[in-house]
Amino acid sequence: MLLSIIIPAYNCEKTIMQAIKSTGVYSNNQIEVIVVNNGSQDRTEELVKKKARGQKNIIYAESEKGVSNARNKGIEIATARWITFLDADDYLINLENNNNLLKELVKCSEDLIICNYFVNSSKINLYSMTNNRNDKIKVIRQMLENPTKYLTVWGKFYRTDLVKNENIKFDNKLLYSEDSEFLLNYLLICNRLVFINYYVYKYVLSENSTVRKYNPQLAQEYEKAICKIKEDLIEYPEFESSLYIFVLMQVNLMMVHNVFLSKNALVKLKKICNKDYIQEALSKISLKNILTPRLLPFVFCKYHCYICAGIIYKLRVIQNHYK
Repeated sequence: MLLSIIIPAYNCEKTIMQAIKSTGVYSNNQIEVIVVNNGSQDRTEELVKKKARGQKNIIYAESEKGVSNARNKGIEIATARWITFLDADDYLINLENNNNLLKELVKCSEDLIICNYFVNSSKINLYSMTNNRNDKIKVIRQMLENPTKYLTVWGKFYRTDLVKNENIKFDNKLLYSEDSEFLLNYLLICNRLVFINYYVYKYVLSENSTVRKYNPQLAQEYEKAICKIKEDLIEYPEFESSLYIFVLMQVNLMMVHNVFLSKNALVKLKKICNKDYIQEALSKISLKNILTPRLLPFVFCKYHCYICAGIIYKLRVIQNHYK
């Protein structure tokens, strides 16, 4: 078996069939699809089981609630040479009809394959935007500094034996950025990676997407993920400066997707900026590195001008609403 595609499935009756079809499993017996139901209350179980009865390479499984538990269960079951991950409301765009990618999987000697992807109709060409594509250290730095574009678990192909032998798992205590943590842990132990100039993944961002909804626990969960990733990288001083940028980028997300959707946003901003992990990043990162459009709020936070930072975040919330 060449490729195991792991799909966590939670209340996805409207999209799961399209996700499965996009994998090419119906036309290629070297592909297996592992759908892991993690607590669905709709017809997801019924639909997948029905499809699995007619196709031996579609495997139905169950796990405890949570996307990390579902993905870990899929890893446990996977038998193919490579693993990739697909969310149930997204789909793959090159596996069904494009044999070139599958040929790459057959001949590839690297441990990680990274491909381009779409966010709705927008192209994200990681191949062209990545400097020093063959230098793992520099690639990890660029990933940390651009987490929203790079640090997704999907759109990438992992060697199954390496994942299993090194016991790399998703941390089920993390509700956000669990995929970033998994990818970084894999990168730290793999030897070589390769970028391929194919678009293979379509990320569907809808009005109902989690990132567009206010969640009172989100800020706390982002902080938990930040601290876990800092802990994972503590023995790698070569990533220190990039890690500070990663921390600030995560706080940006926290502000736009949580804090500035709620009341007393400025009070919360001040409180978060006074936390140790933010103070460390702000004190050690150079002004030059934060004097950029995306990190501009932290120029003001660094000098305690929280009202100015707050205005920028409020404008970003408005902009995000109309995207």
